[in-house]
Amino acid sequence: MRKVRTRARAGTASPLRRSPVPERPALHQVTLPLPSSWGSLDRVQVYVIEGDPLTLIDTGVRTDASRSILEGSLEELGYGLAEIGRVVVTHAHRDHMGLVQTLREAGAELECCVHEADADRVERYAEETRERFDATLDLFREYGVPEPRLEVISASREEHLESRLAEGEATVVDRRLREGDRVGFKHFDLRVHHSPGHTPGHLLLEDEELGLLFTGDQVMGQAIPNTENFYSAPLPEPAEPLRRRPRFEGLRALRSSLRALRGRRFRRLLPAYGGILQRPDRAIHDTLLYYDVRLQRIERGLKHLAALDQDVTAFELWKALFREDESIDDMRTHLLTLIGALDCLEVDGLVVAERRADGVLTFHHG
Repeated sequence: MRKVRTRARAGTASPLRRSPVPERPALHQVTLPLPSSWGSLDRVQVYVIEGDPLTLIDTGVRTDASRSILEGSLEELGYGLAEIGRVVVTHAHRDHMGLVQTLREAGAELECCVHEADADRVERYAEETRERFDATLDLFREYGVPEPRLEVISASREEHLESRLAEGEATVVDRRLREGDRVGFKHFDLRVHHSPGHTPGHLLLEDEELGLLFTGDQVMGQAIPNTENFYSAPLPEPAEPLRRRPRFEGLRALRSSLRALRGRRFRRLLPAYGGILQRPDRAIHDTLLYYDVRLQRIERGLKHLAALDQDVTAFELWKALFREDESIDDMRTHLLTLIGALDCLEVDGLVVAERRADGVLTFHHG
């Protein structure tokens, strides 16, 4: 999934940044390229930690360019790809796990560590990617997207899937991580924090001794994470008044995860995008503020329509807030964001959902 980006394309600095945290000299940052199809997202940051085992935190996408630069950076440090002994994946997106199987095929006898809530997606990458896209059509239908527009989205399926399947590959997960687990090294360890939102199994890794936090895509420099929203079961909840199917509600989860980080005494954040963040509280605050502002905007729109005695669907809100000629990818992203916003506003008691006779969910200000 793409992230909302707020800066221009980066320059051509060396991909290897040695020991960016002087107190932890065995830790290095490597910046790997992303294909041009990612637009303004042109590179992703992964981390190498020297030790036994030699460890990668995330891998970048599965492309020749990404592999080549990772290999060259490791050679500068005195290692080969086959010497990687462990990969910790912050979450099951291709810019974070895409190269794991490639490393194994290059001779690395590595342990792949993923949070248990994302592990199946890593092991069934192609199948899960296809199933998730197809299930999104059902979600959009329930939230009012008309059939002609769904046909346009469906027609883009193969193009939509092509790059995702090319840039990632399924691989075996050896260790399914949980909240509070430790990823150990000789002189320190990293504590696992489950931080759902961007994905169900997104994790953070905390170096408690130095106040460092590897944040993946949950908190980034000059960028905001998108959140996933998808059905987690095929049948409705029996006790749910509107007979809605269970879903992973990513924006609700992200708000909760970020609120849990506020006030923690981190010294630096090490994200997948945007350098190294020296002001952790500010970065966490800005991510929460980004969504708070958008929730307020959507609530105002619903309040205005309530004054006109109108209920609306998520699709009608999309038409009111975004350009109708935007790309299919952008439309999907914005619709998912709107559905996530409605989840938040509903749990906050600010909107009320109802189901029309045709099965579509509508919303009005509470």
